[in-house]
Amino acid sequence: MSTFDPAKLLPHQQYKLMSSTIIPRPIALVTTIGPDGTANAAPFSLFNMVGVDPPMLMFSMTPRTGHVKDTGRNIEHLPEFVVHIVDEAVKEKMNICSADFPYGTSEIEFAGLRTEPSMLVRPPRLVECPAQFECKVIDIVKVGRRPNHIVIGEVLMMHYRPGIVDEEKLYVDAGLLAPIGRLEGAGMYTRVTDRFHMAKPEIPGVPATSG
Repeated sequence: MSTFDPAKLLPHQQYKLMSSTIIPRPIALVTTIGPDGTANAAPFSLFNMVGVDPPMLMFSMTPRTGHVKDTGRNIEHLPEFVVHIVDEAVKEKMNICSADFPYGTSEIEFAGLRTEPSMLVRPPRLVECPAQFECKVIDIVKVGRRPNHIVIGEVLMMHYRPGIVDEEKLYVDAGLLAPIGRLEGAGMYTRVTDRFHMAKPEIPGVPATSG
């Protein structure tokens, strides 16, 4: 086996191994509001669901130059944000939002994204995205030497493009959601186009549980 001691690797080497192994990763396109009222949008692939009751999600911000990203500065000012799932139709605009714009620039306007007001938070929703989660900050956990900022949010409202959700069964059609995800290396992404099913095994003497 190839074995690596993280303590002997530089941070960018640690990142290369981790980010190219823990794949695919969903992308959160996050909108926030700055102190001057400017709406910001930035993508994060260190993103996932935390749990329910209440529904919670998280994304992690890693400073590149020793400074907190615009999203982090905005959330410290206004602890609200909207997470958007990115599909192929919006991928180019998401990619534009990943550029290192000067603070106070509206990536939303630069990328040409269309917005609508959120229902319970101030940051806008990007209506071109297939799913949108309005959130309030529960906690920001700083970990590591940089440090990394893990933002944990409570989902206050969920929005979906028409036809994606069976509203009776609350079943989300992954094919219609059509999210893209991050893979290894710079600029590498994947589509959810190949799925398979495995039923949970029934093992004699082991009680069956749900979930």
